[in-house]
Amino acid sequence: MRTVSTVRRFRLLVPALLVSAMSGCLPFNQDPGDYQFTPVEVFRDECGLYPANQDQFHGTLQVTGRVVRLDFGLLDTQLIGYFLAEGDDFSIDGTIVNASAMVRGQECLLDEANIHIDATTQCGTRFDGVMRVRYQTDQRPTDCACELWMRFEAVKEAKRCE
Repeated sequence: MRTVSTVRRFRLLVPALLVSAMSGCLPFNQDPGDYQFTPVEVFRDECGLYPANQDQFHGTLQVTGRVVRLDFGLLDTQLIGYFLAEGDDFSIDGTIVNASAMVRGQECLLDEANIHIDATTQCGTRFDGVMRVRYQTDQRPTDCACELWMRFEAVKEAKRCE
């Protein structure tokens, strides 16, 4: 059995440690924390999802390396995604199955609720983008199936960019 010198062990260990340390420290400028989502333009909201639930359009953002996670208030949905390869753009989405929600004043059991966000960092405390919320139901009243599409801005603790 051949022995491995300490210097050679060190040479093998250093690159592995550097890659490991740098993977969580990529230079994305989005601060973690609590964000409030406000519509800038509503493209589609056939059943009034935003006005009926506007107090739930908030979330807690976490960024680890390229991975982005948002614990969103609407239906307590967890959205997960990543920063794109270049720039400050990120994409996150989440799905809830068998969710209960109020739609047009009636209680609906949804087969599935999907939330998708494409966003761009504007500064450490603000990002904006496009959000799609889709309620799907196959066997429940068709009034329960609807979508919300909107352009939004999300601001952390009311701290707008300077």
